[in-house]
Amino acid sequence: MVRKKTEDVVRRATQLYEERLRESLERSNLNDFVAIEPDSGDYFFGKTLTEAIQASRAAHPDRIAFAMRIGHSAAVQIGVMH
Repeated sequence: MVRKKTEDVVRRATQLYEERLRESLERSNLNDFVAIEPDSGDYFFGKTLTEAIQASRAAHPDRIAFAMRIGHSAAVQIGVMH
């Protein structure tokens, strides 16, 4: 079960991405990962999901961030694409 706080972080981070970040990030960082900390509006890049999350935790160790792959509907894919 997802906690309400986590759901709120996901909702607000996704909203920030859609309203302020999508266009520029998909132009400049397509396929990279981004972790968005919605309270500050800060966002952190990584070539891997782990790198983006670690950067966010280093800057805001007491806050939850939402991470995603830029330009994709899911952060990771399991299985083979055809």
